[in-house]
Amino acid sequence: MADVAAEAAELAAFLRGWAQNELAGYCPLYERVALALADDAPMLARLAGVAAREKIVAVLLFAAVKSLADAEPAQPLARIYAGAAGDPWPPFRTLLEERFDEIATLLRTRRIQTNEVNRVAAVLPALALVHDRLARPLALVELGPSAGLNLLLDRFAYDYGNGQVLGDPSSRVRLRCERRGPLAPPLPAALPPIASRCGIDLAPVDVTDDAQCRWLEACVWPGAPERAERLREALALARASPPLIHTGNALDLLPSVLGAIDDASVPCIVSTWVLAYLSDDQRAALAEIVADAGARRDLACVTAEFPNVSPFAGRPPRPATGEKATLSTLLGATTWRQGERDTRALAWMQSHGNWIDWL
Repeated sequence: MADVAAEAAELAAFLRGWAQNELAGYCPLYERVALALADDAPMLARLAGVAAREKIVAVLLFAAVKSLADAEPAQPLARIYAGAAGDPWPPFRTLLEERFDEIATLLRTRRIQTNEVNRVAAVLPALALVHDRLARPLALVELGPSAGLNLLLDRFAYDYGNGQVLGDPSSRVRLRCERRGPLAPPLPAALPPIASRCGIDLAPVDVTDDAQCRWLEACVWPGAPERAERLREALALARASPPLIHTGNALDLLPSVLGAIDDASVPCIVSTWVLAYLSDDQRAALAEIVADAGARRDLACVTAEFPNVSPFAGRPPRPATGEKATLSTLLGATTWRQGERDTRALAWMQSHGNWIDWL
């Protein structure tokens, strides 16, 4: 019972922090549900122990419930998620109660698959800097890429609010990233050349499988129709030419994937909100693998992660512009050139790439 109580309290604390720091002002529907669920001790006790903690159960739970609502558009919760007026908590609680076993199975068998393509709008300036520093085409290796949609970044159009469209101006995938703070990010005149692209994922999403793609949509928060539309357009691009995703653990596969990249290009490892799902020991092991490879060849690692989980981002010189500064995502890059390591904190960014605050 002590373990159940401790895990329920941990889940409640996560829900309150998530509501305050990420959902407030961005996803009011989930904010309302998160705060209500945090105060629902009996339901938290039922949820405790259902799935491994490293899955970040609260976020996975919301996706699982949304997947059921998406499948039945006439449900009260589905109508509210689609824009109808109403309090989402009562129908959310009812669905959770009535279909708890089904939801519990999803929690045990599914993973969070937030393949938010808008994140690459904030990551792009970092990739451009890596290319400038190492002066060779990039061989992208994304960790935890889900369906690998972000690997298609050179097929998107980018709008930073400066009147210039980068990338493919004809692309149906149009990404927008607001510039904040005193410094403008160093936007490239053209996208950095990409020699190859692949990903490593424990459970990659098959873009040709409709059921798996529906799970991707379930992981998109309600109340933001532009996110769902971006996802559908990116999936359409990916189906025409699916990216290569290696199935397995990055700690096992990364050395061989890096070893297969020739010296005409520079391996560029990318992670966006993946390292938070690893343990401290796993992150330390990853850092050792990457550093060992960087000691032997030119290499780059670009991460967009919570500040305390990336060994490749460095210490930011100032907080983000505005409130909740330290709770933003930190964009950082480490490069190895002729064995010399250079680590920099580059920018604060919103977790889904909606804005960037260059450092």
